[in-house]
Parts: sequence; structure tokens; C-alpha cells
Amino acid sequence: MSYTDRRSFLKASGSVAAAGILAGCSEGGNGGGNGGSSGPITVAALEPLSGPFSAWAGVHRAGLQFAVDEVNADGGVLDRELELDVTDTGSDPAEADSAFRRSVEQNGAIVSTGAVSSDVGLRVAQTAAELEVPHFLHMSGTDDVITQDTQYVFRVGLLPASTYIRAQATAFSDAGYSSLGAIVGDYAWGRSAESAIEEYFDADVNVQVAPLGADDFKSYIRQMPDDLEMLIASGHPPGSATIANQVYELGYTPDVVSGASTPPQLLSGVLSDDALEGYVHVHQSDPYTDQFVDAAEGFGEENDAQFNTHTAYGYMTGKMLAAAIEEAGEADPAALAEATRNIQFETLSPEPMQYSQYGELDQAVVTYSRILQEAPSYYSDGEYSYEELFRSDPVPAREPGQ
Repeated sequence: MSYTDRRSFLKASGSVAAAGILAGCSEGGNGGGNGGSSGPITVAALEPLSGPFSAWAGVHRAGLQFAVDEVNADGGVLDRELELDVTDTGSDPAEADSAFRRSVEQNGAIVSTGAVSSDVGLRVAQTAAELEVPHFLHMSGTDDVITQDTQYVFRVGLLPASTYIRAQATAFSDAGYSSLGAIVGDYAWGRSAESAIEEYFDADVNVQVAPLGADDFKSYIRQMPDDLEMLIASGHPPGSATIANQVYELGYTPDVVSGASTPPQLLSGVLSDDALEGYVHVHQSDPYTDQFVDAAEGFGEENDAQFNTHTAYGYMTGKMLAAAIEEAGEADPAALAEATRNIQFETLSPEPMQYSQYGELDQAVVTYSRILQEAPSYYSDGEYSYEELFRSDPVPAREPGQ
């Protein structure tokens, strides 16, 4: 995988198979779960609809709901419908924990999803282990979310920080940059990113640490070298777009500002023209495939809204949960977790989703794109689209503790 001119457009080619299980190893009967109940199967959606990660939550919930609606319209799962139990966690770990427990204990949820903040991810990982109910992360990329003891947590939209930053370092290695800076958030993801930057980038990187809720990064940017070539904003997801705007406002002219896995509707709405030219959108869903376009067209028709790379994570989660429950043969949390570990799932990612025994994504591909301020082919009222710059080779699953 090599660096290419960020203005080049490398559109993915080839047809994509329909979403579904490619290979399954789980065994199970055909009886319904939850004591043979014929009622709906509940999915707890722990979404930070308010707070610093609200832009992530809204589109993820919309994609998840769209997937659930499609599954139900097609007959449901094990002859039962899926239903969402949505809670606004406000990105608060304690509220996420309480909502998770409440949904399981009072509403019978057999699985949860939605964590974005790494601090929330760490908390719900503990809750998932205690309840023995799986959680499918939206983001939450700190390495420590998944350990060698993890059985009930699975990543979807973001690799762990060490793997994510390593892929980025490899992606930009051919550019030969020697003047680099980084701004990371003072929380679990940011600190994990900081450690990975120090380990995997060959050049010395000027790393500045800012509060998670910061909205003015100029004092940190002024610590950067005058000849800054690349600014790594990946370690501060809520602030990455503001960082990109402010670095150009201050007269710096980096070739690249590497972003976090930030929802593109946020980027399109706030990035300046200069920042749009240099900002790199990082994503693991693949908007350059026919399958993505088909899902996006259907979503646009049903919701009169644009389907994007983060809407896709919710959609991918909903579809994969349905497939895993079918594969397990019962609506049981432990059986669902085991089925997930043992299937490959063809979906809106470049490679089929598959997992290590610990819940780390295996052979995932990371794509780097530029945001264009023009409507995509699949939604004429849209405000942005994508231009592919490069993508990683398939990344092996991280071994926890290494």
C-alpha cells in the first residue's frame, strides 16, 4: 500500500456480493431464544445523542434503525422482529452503564451497541462482561477496551488506537514527511493514540495534549514547527475539524491533516476551503462499492437524508446482529457472541467482517478519502461525497497486551 497524490481518485472496481454470512461455524437449534418467546428481540442502543459525540450518534442510530426496519420487513429473525431500546447516554460512562443494565434487566435486551467515547467503551466493556451480554462498539478505539479476557465486546467502525495509528504511519511513509505534529485528547483514546504515534512514526512528532472538550486549539498549534508538513488530528476526534480549520487560519500550510473517524456531515459543514483540501477522512465502511450505493439509495428514499460512512456502521451492526442470531439459532447473548466470533459477514466494509477470539476486527481495511462538497450519485440532495486517496492492506487483528 503506497501513498498517492491526495487529489487522485482511485475508485474501487468490481461487483460486490450481497450482504450475508460467508462461512459459519456455530451450531444451534432452530428454536427461539429467551425461553421460546415469540416477542421482539431487543437491541439496546446506547447512543451519545447529546454531548461531544452527538454527531456520531445521530447517524449511527439512523443506520441501525434502517437495518432493523429492513430485517423486519424481510420477516425478522427466527420469525421474530428486532426492536431498538434507545437511550441518550450523553457520552457519560455511568449513564451508559445504567442504561445497559436497565435495558437488559427490565427490557430483556440480548445485545447492545453505540459506544463512541473510549471512556464509555471501557465502562460498557466491564458491564458486558458482568451481564454476559455483547456490546458492539461504534467507535471506542482505545486498546484497553479489549483484553485477553474479553468475550462480549466487538469492534465495528474503528480499529484499536495502536493498529489505527500504525496503519496511518504506513500510509504516509512514502510521502517522506519530516516535520510532523499531533494534537491528542486527554482521555483514553487520545492517550492510546499518543503512545502509538511515538511508537510507529519514524520521524519525531511534536505531540500536544488538549482537553477532550476543548474548542480552541491555537495555543497547541503554535507549538508546532513553522514548516509543518503533516498534522495528526486523529487523536482528538471531537476537535479534529476545528484543529484543521485553525491550523490554516494561523498561516500553517500542511499538506495533510489526518483526521479521526469523524462523521462526514460534520466535516462538510464546518471545514474551511483550505481545510477541506488538506483534511483526510478515515473510514472502514466503503462508499465506493455497489452495495454501499444500494443501501444509501434505499436509506435516502425512506428517510429523505444522506447515508454516510457512519450511518453505514449502524447499518452494518444491525445486519450483522441479525445474521449472527440466525446463525446461532437462538436469541441468546452467549450464543450470539459465539456466532459472531465464528462467522465472516459480507457487508459495507471493503473486506468481510470477521473477528479474533477476543473481538478484534481481523483483516479490516482502512480507507482514506477527501471530502468533496458535491452530492453523491445516490442522493441528489446530498451536500458531500468522497474522493478516495488510498487504502490500507488488510490489517491483522491486534493481539491484546502486545
